[in-house]
Amino acid sequence: MADNKFRLREKENAKEWQVKEQPGVHKGNTVHSYFDQYVEEDHSSESLSEDPPLPLPLPLPQAQETTKPYHPRSHPPLPDRKAFPKIGSKSALRKGTQKRAITFATERDNAAKAAFRKNEPPATTHDLGKPIKAIEPNVARIKRTFDEIGVRLGSFIAPDRSLDESKVRIWGNSRQVSLSVAELTRWKSSARIEAYTKPLTNPKFAKGNSTISQKWALDERTARRHVRRQHFQKAPEQGQQFKFNGYFLWPNDEVRATDLFGPNCEALDPLRFEFKVHIMFDEARSAFRVYSNVSEEMVLEAIQRVGNTMKEYVARDERPLTLYLIESPNTDHYRNNVQMIPGPLVGSNQTPSKIPDSCGKKLEPLDIVDWEIEAKESARKNQVIMYTAIERILQRIPFYRGHLRMRVHYGTFALIKFQWPPGAPSVPLDEFQADVQLPGTKGTLIREIQLERQAHDVLDRLHDAKNLFQSPGTGDVSLADVPPQYTAIFHLAHPDKTEEMLRLDVDFKANTSSAGFEASKANWIKGPRADGAAQLPPLEISNIRLHRYVILILIIFDGPKDLSGISWQLKISSENLVDPSRITPRMEDFANAVAFKKPPQNQYPAISGVKIFTSPTTLPILGVEQKTTFRYCLKAQPKFVIEVSRYDEYSGDNAGLPSSTQWAVSLYDREWDLRFSENARLSIGIAASWNPNANPFFEPMDPYASREANAGFTDFLLHTQAIGEFLDELKRGSQGPTETVDQSGVDAHRSGSASVGKEKKET
Repeated sequence: MADNKFRLREKENAKEWQVKEQPGVHKGNTVHSYFDQYVEEDHSSESLSEDPPLPLPLPLPQAQETTKPYHPRSHPPLPDRKAFPKIGSKSALRKGTQKRAITFATERDNAAKAAFRKNEPPATTHDLGKPIKAIEPNVARIKRTFDEIGVRLGSFIAPDRSLDESKVRIWGNSRQVSLSVAELTRWKSSARIEAYTKPLTNPKFAKGNSTISQKWALDERTARRHVRRQHFQKAPEQGQQFKFNGYFLWPNDEVRATDLFGPNCEALDPLRFEFKVHIMFDEARSAFRVYSNVSEEMVLEAIQRVGNTMKEYVARDERPLTLYLIESPNTDHYRNNVQMIPGPLVGSNQTPSKIPDSCGKKLEPLDIVDWEIEAKESARKNQVIMYTAIERILQRIPFYRGHLRMRVHYGTFALIKFQWPPGAPSVPLDEFQADVQLPGTKGTLIREIQLERQAHDVLDRLHDAKNLFQSPGTGDVSLADVPPQYTAIFHLAHPDKTEEMLRLDVDFKANTSSAGFEASKANWIKGPRADGAAQLPPLEISNIRLHRYVILILIIFDGPKDLSGISWQLKISSENLVDPSRITPRMEDFANAVAFKKPPQNQYPAISGVKIFTSPTTLPILGVEQKTTFRYCLKAQPKFVIEVSRYDEYSGDNAGLPSSTQWAVSLYDREWDLRFSENARLSIGIAASWNPNANPFFEPMDPYASREANAGFTDFLLHTQAIGEFLDELKRGSQGPTETVDQSGVDAHRSGSASVGKEKKET
């Protein structure tokens, strides 16, 4: 045994475990000091410090020369639970806030699989008539089929001993068992029988390293590994002996481990498989028990990883950070007041919204210099706030497991909940800047940038912006030759759970053998629940631009529309993908049936919005969209990608032509996706290896030049500002000439007066 580890021994007739220090080794952290060090660290929203490093691996029981048998209730008592402080995010426990439900087990076990884990005998053993691998040679497909049948019918199916045999064991009640047997019979008749056979020892023509031989050997190893994994999912048998065992105390004041990891701690299955250990949770003592016959190091690593889950819990439990910052308008667009104009209904609950718009008097000539100084100072403060918020979130999410994305979205900003004086038509600009940052304020960014001109005009303007954009890749390709990418988006009701909604994204790629497209990838994403509950993003920073663009002709004839400028929002979010075992055959058949449909002759889908795909009606469809995306690179810094997307929505009465069209724009760095892709592959208890600082995420345009600190973030804000100004021009050009009228004329028109007021051409 290593000299730098501590051991626990059980004293005869003792009532608690005691730590024994090995000779010649410095004294380390005990279990108590470990929790004191971790929990007392401030994880509130006011703290920007890094998470504390984990101490030495937690102590293990002394390995005895003669192994002791496993008994669920034969352990000596653990230290008093009162000695352990509470865990959890302090910000989530503030007065008046409701604690959010956090869980690591994406999909919980049903009652049948729970019985399997508890070593209960199966309800029946069914004989398929031939070896399982003879029915389906693909081991991964066998596991996926068994899991899907079990999830759908509420049963659990496992091979009797190996996949080379014909018998399977089934857990569940009588109805679930009978339905599972019928489903297995259908699977047996529809599967590919004898897809390939095991190659001969000395094949006449094939080489020893042929693809078939390698595939067979890989399947054999996968099958054996799958059977071994199921062994560690189960509880140890009564009286089973282990050479090494340890425990990890879990504070249960704020969260129960079974609520976090699942009733059977199924979220810890990756640790069971990786370290070949049994992990059991003792409810009475609120402690994890780890058993192994492999090595003490395996037990130590497993306990260390269980301890690391507390960091992921803190990352998920921390209240999401939402900021609303007002970008100070320049001297040409400055108005001293802010008013609210009616906005669209937003969200799944169709909540009314209000769009902030600047109004009132312009700057006096004597106040221009003072305002420019004030606006520059406000921009500096906003930059510091944004950078600090991004730095804090990045230091919090290395343990966050999931599909993370960081994007800058452009659109129209609208407020849903905000403080406003009763009956006031407008408020001063500085008062609005302070009120929008009050607790309780809630806003949203509407992806629509309100381009009312024809699609070919929008694309022509994009293709002419050669000083801002360039084509992706290394070749000298014109912006007009950048091919679009199509995605079919389906909003569906869950076939089994009425309270959940699903979204299916099917990407189409160009078919090299023909002039059309073919479906390349399908992603099932959990949508918002029917009750309106949705997963909150870790970070959301909205930069509200109040640049005023008044279209005179719209005021005279149609009434005021959106007069605000294009706002942008920096957002770090996570996509909640559907687990493959939860994709039912109906869902899989629906995704496979989505196919490319050649558009009518002389119709360009990116211009006309004609639908290029067909879909079945086997699932209840709530909405259908077609996303047409053009991807360009920023000329100043080509690693930034600008996506211009057209969303066409279709109704049942309209055959192929869109009923409504919206345009959306987003910006991101390829390196963001590359770094966050590691979080999607993380196992439980492991942190991502990327640097949790903001500077690596925002590299400067000229990294070799001597510049001020955080120069990359400054360049990033310049990019967002340049794109916002371009979209303002694009939006203004799509709605006709832009003119300003004094506020008295607008008020007179709204009150029914014929007087419009004196008009002035805007510079």
